Amino acid sequence: MTRTDRGRETVERARALVPTGEVLRGDHGVYLAERAPMPGYFRRPRSLRAERRTLGSWLMMPVFWVARLYGITWHPIEALVEAFTEREEKKPGKPFHGGWQSLAGQLALAVVPRTKNSRAVMLQVTDRRLQVVYVSQARSFTGRPGPAEVGWTTDLRDVTWIRDRSDVAGGDHEIGFIDGSWCSVHFGGKGWSRISEAFPLRLSHLDPIPHAA
Repeated sequence: MTRTDRGRETVERARALVPTGEVLRGDHGVYLAERAPMPGYFRRPRSLRAERRTLGSWLMMPVFWVARLYGITWHPIEALVEAFTEREEKKPGKPFHGGWQSLAGQLALAVVPRTKNSRAVMLQVTDRRLQVVYVSQARSFTGRPGPAEVGWTTDLRDVTWIRDRSDVAGGDHEIGFIDGSWCSVHFGGKGWSRISEAFPLRLSHLDPIPHAA
């Protein structure tokens, strides 16, 4: 299966999880923006628990933890602390507002789940809700794809605006919520410029961030 075919399959499997009766306005693969704070490992939600860890995933675990512990900094004590606690990039511009319990914080956590194998994270906007969907990229020996599930959802009325931050990086957007919180996410790949059309209020980087009512 080619990368294009797998990408198409991922989108289709994610769309199958849109609730019956709702209209899908837009969807796209989503990541936490590079400049946004990274939640600690154990704060992130565990997802796709039903799947088994593949051999490739087992073999990559030592590589992951070495990179996690020593790739951030050369100082091993600091690396150990940063591996399990929040990391915030020291870059200009405020990329996140609100605690982890805020709506923006919940979205930020949902975008970086803990899974046994590699997974795609899709953000979907319907006429009723905003939701994050996880699609496993692992396959069984028979070629059967892994599971897919809805990880987080909120009423679309809780979402107040989306702000294009392509002035920082192409695909970066800030998503704002009714509680006044917002977080920076990144839409990768082709077609990211269309996802903002699904949101109730679209802003450019020149527009000020709206205050909560």
